[in-house]
This record gives sequence, structure tokens and C-alpha cells, in this order.
Amino acid sequence: DPFVPENAERPLPVWIKEHGADKGFEDAKPVIDAIKSKGVTTLGAAGFCWGAKVVVELSKCGLIQAAVLLHPSFVTVDDVKAVKVPMSILGAEIDKMSPPELVKQFEEILNAKPE
Repeated sequence: DPFVPENAERPLPVWIKEHGADKGFEDAKPVIDAIKSKGVTTLGAAGFCWGAKVVVELSKCGLIQAAVLLHPSFVTVDDVKAVKVPMSILGAEIDKMSPPELVKQFEEILNAKPE
């Protein structure tokens, strides 16, 4: 169900509301289970934009073992504090959703974790 910019009846805020991180998290679980059923024991995930929040949620409960966030949107400082796996964050110099100051806070939190 991709976002279609030309669809004026379903602008981005409406699409995002229908495709929240909670839905992405639930949709990812059976995929992770299927991969693990094939014998894979270690998984990583990358999330771009709103998908970064999904990856953070997967990181908080240990369903993945490593994470990368690119232009993370809707991710909070408290989210990053709850992460339980190694994580890299790729921010942009100009980004309204995750400005460099916020990405720096995320990095400081992650760097303070012993793991």
C-alpha cells in the first residue's frame, strides 16, 4: 500500500496515520520469524524516515541484533534510551524531522551504553 503523492485524497499525514510504526512493527514480526525459521540467528534492520521508528521498536524488544536509522522520523530520545542493540544513525545536515542537534543527542545516548 505505497504512498502516492498524486493522490490528493490521501495526503502524507493521512497515509502515515494508516501506516504507523505499531503496524510496521506487527508486520515485521512474522517476517523475522520466517527468517529465523530458516536457521538465521542474527538479524539487523535498517529504517528510513518513518521506518526508523519501526526499527527502533524492534531494537527495544530484541527481535533484531543490530540497527541502522537513516533520516529517523518520529524517534524520540526516550526511544533511543530503550534500545538494546548496537545502532548507527545516519542524519542529514538539513532535516526537519531529525535535525543534527537531535541526532547528536541520540549518538551521545548510544555512546554512553556499555554494549
